[in-house]
Amino acid sequence: MRSITHTTVIFLMGLSTIFGCKHSSTTLVIPDLQPRAGDSTSKEFSKAQETVSKLRAQIQQHPETVKNYTDLAQVFIQESRITGKHHDYYPVAESLLVAALSHDSIYFDALVLRSGIEMTKHRFAEAKVTVTKAISYNDHNAGSFGILADANTELGLYDEAVKAVDKMMSARPDLRSYARASYQREIRGDRDGAISAMKLAADAGSFGEENREWALYQFANLFLQWGKLDTAKFIYNGILEERPNFGYALSGLAMVAADKNDYGTAIGNLVKAAQILPEHIFIEQLSDLYVAMGDTANAHIIEQKVLQAFDLHEKDGWNIAREYAMYCANHNIHLKDALAQAEVDFKSRPENIDALDTYAWLLFKNNRAAEAKPLIEKALRFHSLNASLYFHAAMIANANNDKLATQTYLTQALSTYLPPIYKNEAKIISAQVVGK
Repeated sequence: MRSITHTTVIFLMGLSTIFGCKHSSTTLVIPDLQPRAGDSTSKEFSKAQETVSKLRAQIQQHPETVKNYTDLAQVFIQESRITGKHHDYYPVAESLLVAALSHDSIYFDALVLRSGIEMTKHRFAEAKVTVTKAISYNDHNAGSFGILADANTELGLYDEAVKAVDKMMSARPDLRSYARASYQREIRGDRDGAISAMKLAADAGSFGEENREWALYQFANLFLQWGKLDTAKFIYNGILEERPNFGYALSGLAMVAADKNDYGTAIGNLVKAAQILPEHIFIEQLSDLYVAMGDTANAHIIEQKVLQAFDLHEKDGWNIAREYAMYCANHNIHLKDALAQAEVDFKSRPENIDALDTYAWLLFKNNRAAEAKPLIEKALRFHSLNASLYFHAAMIANANNDKLATQTYLTQALSTYLPPIYKNEAKIISAQVVGK
C-alpha cells in the first residue's frame, strides 16, 4: 500500500477552503471574476473579465434592457463550468435571471438559461417545465431542445428525449446536438454510433475552447469504457496539449493509471485536477482509489470531505439524492439513510436507468436483494454501455443464488472498464462462481 504523499497532505488540508467557499446575497451584486487556477493571464479569461465589466456598466446605465442581464448571466454560467466554482457563480447568474424575468417574465433567453441551471442542480422536473415554457414562445432554438432532451433523459422519458434531440439536430447540427445524439446511442448500447457522433461533436468545436475539450473528454471516455485504455490515454493527453489545465483530462488519465494499479500516478493526477477545478467528482474518485488500495485511513479522510461537499450542494439547492446514495453504497456508510434517498429519487423518475440502478444497489446493500432484482433487470433493458451497472447486476444475482446470471453479468463488467472500487471484488466473486 502506497503511503500518502506530501503533496496530497497539502491538498487534503486545502479541501475545506476549496469546497467551503460561498457567496450569497438577496440583492443584485455583480462581482468581478475570480482568478482562474493556472489560467488567469489567458486571452479567454481577459475577454471574460472585460465582458463582465462592460455588461455591469450597461446594466447600471440601462437597467430596463433585459438582454444585458441574460448576456452577463451566460458569462457567469460559463465561468462556473470552466472553473468549477459553482457555489460562487451560480447564485450571481440566478440573481441576474431573476432580474431579467422581473422585467419580462417570458423573455426566452432568461427562461432557457434558468432551465439550464435547474438541470445542473439536478432539478429535472423543474427544468422541463421551464424550458417547455420557453419553447412555447420559440420552437426553433436548438439549445432549448437540448435542455428538453436532457430533462427527458433524466426523467426516464427516453423516447421523448430522442425526439427532442432530432428537433435539435434539425434546428442546428453542431457540437451540442452531436454530443446529445452520442449520449442517446450510448444509453442504448450503440458503441460505434456513440463514438461516431461524439467525434463529430469534437470536430465541430474550436481548438482549445472548453466545449471542444469537453466533447473530446467524452470521446475518450467512450474508449475507456470499452477497455481501449491506450486510445483513451492518447485522447486525454491530446486534450491537455490543447488546453493544459483541463481537469477532466487529468481525471481520465488517473482512471487509466488506476486500472494498471499505478495508484501513485492516479492520485497525483486527481490532486492536480482538483487543485485546478474544484469539482466534486474528483474527490469522489480520490476516495474510491484509496478504498481500492486498501488505505482505509486516507479513504476516511477524503470521505469526510466528500460528505461535506454533498452538504454544501444540498444547502445551495442541488438535488444530490442519487449521487449521495450511490457514494454511500460504494463506501458502506449511512446505508439506511442512503436507501431512503435512493427511494425518493427513484419514485420521482421510476423509468430512469440511473435511478433504478441506484435504488437496486441500495436495496442490495441493505440485504434486500430479492427486491433489487426486478429493478436492476429493468435498468439493463437498453443494454447501455456501463460496466458498473453490470457489476451491480452480478452482485444482486449472486445474492439471489443465480449462478448463470452472476457469471454472465460479471463477464460483461470485466470485459470492459470497471472502476477500481469494484474491480477486485468482481474478480473475487467471478472466481468463486466459477469454482462452485
